[in-house]
Amino acid sequence: MDKLERRVLEISLIIFLTLVIMNSIKFIGIITTLGSVGKLLFCLIFILGVILFVDREKIKIKFLSKKEWIIMISFLLLFTASFTLITNTRINLLPNLAFPVYFIFYYFLIKLLIRVYQAKFGIKITKVVQFKVLDIFRKTLFANFLLWFALAIVSGVNMYETDGGFGGFFQDEIHFGFYVVTGFLVSFYFRYNTISKDTSYFNLLLILMYGGVATLTSRNAFLIIVVALIFYFGISNIKNRFYRVSLSTLMIIGVIVGLIIQDFSEEDVIILTSGRYQIWTLAFEEMFTKNFMLLGNGLFNLNDVILRENRGIGFYYLDTLENLSFHSSYIEILSGGGIVVLICFFMVISKTWKKLEPIEKSILIGILVGATFESFLVQPFMLIASLFYVIIISNNMEVKNFVKSTLESDLQHHDKSMLKSY
Repeated sequence: MDKLERRVLEISLIIFLTLVIMNSIKFIGIITTLGSVGKLLFCLIFILGVILFVDREKIKIKFLSKKEWIIMISFLLLFTASFTLITNTRINLLPNLAFPVYFIFYYFLIKLLIRVYQAKFGIKITKVVQFKVLDIFRKTLFANFLLWFALAIVSGVNMYETDGGFGGFFQDEIHFGFYVVTGFLVSFYFRYNTISKDTSYFNLLLILMYGGVATLTSRNAFLIIVVALIFYFGISNIKNRFYRVSLSTLMIIGVIVGLIIQDFSEEDVIILTSGRYQIWTLAFEEMFTKNFMLLGNGLFNLNDVILRENRGIGFYYLDTLENLSFHSSYIEILSGGGIVVLICFFMVISKTWKKLEPIEKSILIGILVGATFESFLVQPFMLIASLFYVIIISNNMEVKNFVKSTLESDLQHHDKSMLKSY
């Protein structure tokens, strides 16, 4: 029974990831629609099935950041409801209601996989489940990479944008950049994780392939990779915590000072940040003048207000958009849930950080830096956000009544053979 349940859970993750990828396939309209509608519908069906048919009491699991997640989701939904009632605007109601659905999907999926694997692997179970989930990520990403590239080439799809950026089979350099950087980070994890290192030429090829393609896409994708590499091979190898923090702080200060002494004009900064600086300025002005950033408006609602109020002011970027992104996950969280939700988010990161190994920290720090310039963390169905939240949720789970296995000591000495055989 456990083997059947394991297969069902693994196939469920493959289906979800494939639907997420299909959501960004623009050259076949029906595929885009199936992905867009299918990913949320599939999560809802999965959650309903778990609630109705699965005995979730078979294994007790403590979720370490449960309070923070409840506060974040509750506040976001409360502010969404308030904004909707006050303005009679429902355009972003569905995205806000869908937001917690993906977290519940990840939570149930990981929890059930822990139940399936716990008798076999015992006390190291959360790390093993994370390993197995990321292995599914790696295989699914690669299979879809080959499939959609082949179809795009056969269909004669133009994979380059007008600015010369490579959009791949997504025909969008930013989202395709997130695809390949997710593939890079997952392959990088398998090269250096402590459960079972994959030093094969195939995995090395994946690292080089995804990393090479990332350089052709967005600057953010390249930034995430560079930060992850610097952290893993540089900062994480400094054993003294004081020196590690000091070096990180000096690097940040160095970047800031370097930008200051360049004496950029405001126009230069706007161009350098691709318009982000002006968008961030407008967002902070709106949040501060209305409620001193204490209260939120629900996700993406303030975006529409700012876009509507600032069209025609001479900022070309706003005049060309139908929907506005703040291009910063942290500003999106602040505008959606207020300062309390943003603090809770960083509290979750802090609690998780203590349980992470160097390779996991490197992946998270790369994603967190990249999230400064893009809004993917408030879109938990995106591939890079899925990777982020899988690592967060996996390392926030603590099995309270795991079944002790005689194979635990074997796992520590024969990780690779056991993982392959199960």
